[in-house]
Parts: sequence; structure tokens; C-alpha cells
Amino acid sequence: ELDYIFRKPATPSYDRYVKTSGVSGTRALKTFVLDNIIEEQNEDIKELLEEYPALSISLGEKLLDMLGLSKETQVKKL
Repeated sequence: ELDYIFRKPATPSYDRYVKTSGVSGTRALKTFVLDNIIEEQNEDIKELLEEYPALSISLGEKLLDMLGLSKETQVKKL
């Protein structure tokens, strides 16, 4: 079990993610995760993401959920 502390992503961090996601989705999520972890844990998570590259996807999705992105959103046409 791993414990990491992230701050709520700010709009500029999200904007960088959106801008770079068209080029490389994995790299964009990794950068997004590194942008939003507390500084004291930055080096630890860099090493972990090198060992487990797909972890950035899981963490990035959780951070995006904090901004309101949800896979469970439903819309109805009236």
C-alpha cells in the first residue's frame, strides 16, 4: 500500500494536460501527476512511475475526477 498526497489540480495544470494529451496521452498524465503531488514526494513518485508506467493513468484519472471529470455523467436530451 502506498500513500501519496496530492493537491487539487489548478486550472493551469489542467490546461497543460489538455494541450499535451493530443501528442502523448501517457506523457501528459505523467506530467499532470508530477505537477500536482506535494514537493516532498516528487522524487519518490518519479521513481515509482519509472517502474510502473501505467500507474500515471490511475493517478491521473483520480486527479481529473477532482476537477469534475467523471465516467458516470449522464445527459438526457429533453
